[in-house]
Amino acid sequence: MKKLTAVTIYSIAMGYLESALVIYIREMIFADATQVFPLRLLEPRFAILETLREVATIAMLAAVGYLSGKDRFERWLMFIYSFAIWDIVYYIVLKIAVGWPASLFTLDVLFLIPVVWIGPVIAPLLISALLATVSVILERMRAKRPDLTLKPSNFWLFLGGCALVLYSFTAKIFHILLTAGSKGLENYTPETFHWALFLMGYLVMCAAAARTLMESYHTMSSANPE
Repeated sequence: MKKLTAVTIYSIAMGYLESALVIYIREMIFADATQVFPLRLLEPRFAILETLREVATIAMLAAVGYLSGKDRFERWLMFIYSFAIWDIVYYIVLKIAVGWPASLFTLDVLFLIPVVWIGPVIAPLLISALLATVSVILERMRAKRPDLTLKPSNFWLFLGGCALVLYSFTAKIFHILLTAGSKGLENYTPETFHWALFLMGYLVMCAAAARTLMESYHTMSSANPE
C-alpha cells in the first residue's frame, strides 16, 4: 500500500502540472482556457516542443512504473495505474480551475502522436477508470501470489481493443491529412465522433481485463482450496 500510495501521489501531482500547462497553452493560443476548437496549427518550433513534451510526460509515467515494479508485469501495472490517475486528475483540475469541460461529452484534443487525437472527455475517462481499477485489483492479488502474470492472448486482445479505440480518435484526422494535408486541420472543428468504433474497442479492452481477472482469481483459488 505504501508503494501504491506513493505512485498515486506522484500521478496526482503530474495531473495537476499537466492541467496547469494546458491552461497556459490555451490562454496563449486562444486567450481563453476553455477553448479547444477550432484547431490552431502551432509554429514548427512550438509544435516540436509540444510533441516532445508529450513524449516526456509518457516517459516520466513509464519511469515511475519501472521504478515501482519488481518485475515486468508489475511495472506494466504501475505504469497504467499512474497513467490512469494522471488523466483523471487532469480533467478534474481543469474543471475546478476554469470550469471546462462543460460536460463529459465535450470534445477535446487528447494527444498529438502520431497525429491529433480527438474524442469526447468521457472516452479517456472510461479508459482510465478501467485501467486504474484493474491494475489495483491485480496488484493486490499479486501481493498474495507474486507469480501471477498476464497471458499473451489477453495482452494481444487488449492491444486489439486499444487499436480500435485509437482509430476512433484519429480516423477523421487521417482522412483530412490524406485529402488536404496538414493545412486541412487549420480551423478544423469536429462535429461527430465514431462512437460505435470506440465502444467496440472499449468492450474488447474490458473483455481482456475481465479474462485476466478471472484467470488470476482461479489461479489463486486453485492454490488455496480451503
